Amino acid sequence: MSSPEEIATEQAAKAVMSLHHDLNLGTFIFAAGTDALLCGIMISQFISYWTFSSDDRKFNTAIVTITTLSSFCATLFIIVLMFKLFVYNFGFYAPFASVPLLTYMSVFDIIPSTATQIFFTHRVYKLTGRSKILLGLITLLILVSLTGAIGFPITQELYHTFYKSDPVKANALLQSHVTMTYLWLSGALGADVLITSSIMLSLMRSRTGWKVTDRTITKLIRVVVETQLPPTILLIVFFVLIFGYKDTYLDIFPLWTQSKFYTCGVLASLNSRYSLRRALMNSSSQGITPSKPPIIHVLTETYIQHSEATTLPNDSSQAKPRYLNDDKQFTPKRQPAKDPLDLDLDLGSDLDDASIKLNTLPTVDEVEGDGDSQRKMDYLEHGSKTALNGHLQ
Repeated sequence: MSSPEEIATEQAAKAVMSLHHDLNLGTFIFAAGTDALLCGIMISQFISYWTFSSDDRKFNTAIVTITTLSSFCATLFIIVLMFKLFVYNFGFYAPFASVPLLTYMSVFDIIPSTATQIFFTHRVYKLTGRSKILLGLITLLILVSLTGAIGFPITQELYHTFYKSDPVKANALLQSHVTMTYLWLSGALGADVLITSSIMLSLMRSRTGWKVTDRTITKLIRVVVETQLPPTILLIVFFVLIFGYKDTYLDIFPLWTQSKFYTCGVLASLNSRYSLRRALMNSSSQGITPSKPPIIHVLTETYIQHSEATTLPNDSSQAKPRYLNDDKQFTPKRQPAKDPLDLDLDLGSDLDDASIKLNTLPTVDEVEGDGDSQRKMDYLEHGSKTALNGHLQ
């Protein structure tokens, strides 16, 4: 037999749920399903992290362990709530107004959110040149959020305790409960906005103009948006629903799924390191095809010019150039090439007196022993067809 107090509580809870019956009940089912889906994604990301990051830093490992375990416990708590609301107490509305069932969920939410914010605060501290002012401001906002989240279920419990025995104190506790809610959500929202904006501004300022570097920075900005923006938007939605729609249970959705948004965000951020490395390796190897080394052709030309004002030293030991004439004999004077089409060309007219008075010509054996003369003769025979060596004086 139910007591009059229990009957009154049941009627009050039924009146609240009946205002938006389908919407309120559907919110619980939709929130539980979304949390279960995000829990599966979280487990998959957690396995990937331990597969590729078994030797990661202890700080990162501790953050991942805390956020994952607390989020998984939150999922188990939601499953217990769903069984109690829709299985064991099916047809009753009083359990929906029970304090431990809903308000204590903030404790499961604040653990992964605080750990995630500490992780990204450490990154902001390094990206901003170890700014202590920014670090202190973000830390203050995190502490404010932590205080509000812990005080949220405590003030709610005390309110229900003194609701009938001491109405004045109960009203004061109700105001404290509202204040704790503001501190919880505003502190978390302020920390998320400050962290996200600081990281994005620091990455944008790191652009160097190099194509590969700027492409990497763009990918990092995309990762920040994908991992930090969802929990920030969820907090804004939570803030609007809990104060703008007080007669509904729509705030259950962000309350139950908040922990998964933070945990999946930090896991995605850590796992993106390996996808970025693979993308950089693939982009750096694209467009590179093996090719043969270039062949360099060097053309050497030797020019010899005699000036009338310059006289060569008279050294009998110095080798002199010799040229092979048409009679298969060597002569110290190079003869011009005969035009095959000009049969009446007089070669003797181009010879000087020295070549005519030459009585003794060197033999082939004597010339073959003179290597320098042969090289000089080869240069002159295969010289450049220019005005400098076209006709020697």
